[in-house]
Amino acid sequence: MKGCAGVQIMEKGIVWRRELLSGSPVQSIATKYNVNSQVVSRAIWLARIPEDLKVIIKQNPEVFTRGTLINGFASKRSQCEKNSFELVRSEILRMVKEGVGSKPKFPKKSSPLQKQKKKQKQNLVPLIEDKTPPNLSVTTDIVEAMTAEKQIKEALGFHCRVAFNEAGESQVTFNLKNKKDLNTFIDMVTPNLF
Repeated sequence: MKGCAGVQIMEKGIVWRRELLSGSPVQSIATKYNVNSQVVSRAIWLARIPEDLKVIIKQNPEVFTRGTLINGFASKRSQCEKNSFELVRSEILRMVKEGVGSKPKFPKKSSPLQKQKKKQKQNLVPLIEDKTPPNLSVTTDIVEAMTAEKQIKEALGFHCRVAFNEAGESQVTFNLKNKKDLNTFIDMVTPNLF
């Protein structure tokens, strides 16, 4: 019967879990049955899901293939175990309704880098007030802008961008590498009062 491999791996997981609980390490079980240790570990986890869900899986072997169980649910163990297997329960019931070809859907986890970027965006303070004309960054005279950029670089030592709009207003954006450059720049443009 097509799809029986999923039920078979779950049944093997039940046997392997008994061996694990009796003291055999996962690697020994994997060697004994000539199976990858990761597959053994995931199959053992499948043996832990609630019995009523195992019954549903056994009744729908064409939906719950080996790949779905091992690479879908068991690969996301930490997400699946939360709240007494709530996610697994809802996904199994959804997949039974959708039928053959349905795949588990898991909430996207944001990476630490994405969380950091989100936090940085929240901490950003706009450098330019909203009063800035919207078309100021449009440069109408590229030669004049590049000449001004070169002069500022030679005078101050910092890279910058110069932009002009049609009215002749200009905007200068300095590219500072770190806080030390910022402090140096502030010292250069602040008049010496003492």
